[in-house]
Amino acid sequence: MGSVAPSKNEDLPPSDSPHLDLVPATPEEHLETLRLNSKAWKGMLTLDQYLDRENRLSKQNLTKNGSLTCWVLVDRRQPPNSRLLLSSCETYRKPAYLAYRGKVEDIICHGIGSVFARSEFRGRGYAGRMMEELAKKLDSWQSENQPRKQGVFSVLFSDIGKNYYAKYGWKPFPSSHISLPPLSESQFQTSLETAKLPKAKTLTAEDVHESMCSEINEKKNRNFLQVASEKSPNSAKVSIAPDYDHMLWHWAREEFYEDVGVFEKKSPSVRGAGVDRHHVYCSWVRNVGDTPASHTLYILRLIYDEPSSPAEELATIEAIAAVLRRAQFEAYKLKMHDVNFWNPSPLVEKAAKLLDQNVKVVHREESSISSLKWNGASQGLGDEVEWLWNEKYSWC
Repeated sequence: MGSVAPSKNEDLPPSDSPHLDLVPATPEEHLETLRLNSKAWKGMLTLDQYLDRENRLSKQNLTKNGSLTCWVLVDRRQPPNSRLLLSSCETYRKPAYLAYRGKVEDIICHGIGSVFARSEFRGRGYAGRMMEELAKKLDSWQSENQPRKQGVFSVLFSDIGKNYYAKYGWKPFPSSHISLPPLSESQFQTSLETAKLPKAKTLTAEDVHESMCSEINEKKNRNFLQVASEKSPNSAKVSIAPDYDHMLWHWAREEFYEDVGVFEKKSPSVRGAGVDRHHVYCSWVRNVGDTPASHTLYILRLIYDEPSSPAEELATIEAIAAVLRRAQFEAYKLKMHDVNFWNPSPLVEKAAKLLDQNVKVVHREESSISSLKWNGASQGLGDEVEWLWNEKYSWC
């Protein structure tokens, strides 16, 4: 395996060499990329645990059957499994929606993750060359069976600010969140009595599937996209499909951390909360922080029917507040630092302020910057694009 750097840096090819190519890794090379990036990303896991986690995640519905691709930047003159791996990344094929001027299409997009530049090669331009090549590859990658035969968009979540990936076409999009503290049982019970909010029920995984990811929900998604695209015909609307496979992938990650003792096992697992009467539901997942004191309960997805009157709007806001409050209680029981919700809508902001008047919307500038590369202009879809439902479920 070509993981060891040459003894002399002058033996390394320049980043603009015509001999460099970005190619799918062999299984052996994929494993080697994980060994190489483990020091940066394994956190509190051992190397074996980190490799086990990645292996488990690669077998989920969202990632199996070729949906996950590991890419490596290599010298094409070197043979597979012996070539030097200069940099690497992964892409996830994801189901997505495209809406333009009232027409809604099922498409695929690609989510990019695990962008890794080896420390001994940093400053040589390999990561930039990789992103240049990846931008070109994803224009057609896995699109041969798609009606458009071309990629419409791809996304990544930058932890190095807004500028670097923008140079290669992935422009920063709104990246905000709100954070709510855990609520102890006594605080939760007191708030039940004083807040006069509807009671939120807890959701199992099966409940999330039925209440949030059913065919009825998919139809609602399409209707919403159709109306939104008709209201602003000069702006395309795109979204990563908020399907059940995305929930399962996030939960598999959480369950792994239960299995290795980072998280306490909870049975039965509470996967979300809902208020049936107002059709308000959310799903959540535990996420590992840098320390046990910084673990977070992320809202993966929150859905509600758009209100059509002031009375409906107030009822919806109160129902959203009820499910968020239930998440706060769950965060306390699970010993989480906080509850975090990405890119809250105006109604979610109002609901959060019912729970905490001092809550602030934080606009991130460095970490988890939602970034999207739009190829639609060349396909007759205009220059403007809006990314809808950019919530935590879409992260990769």
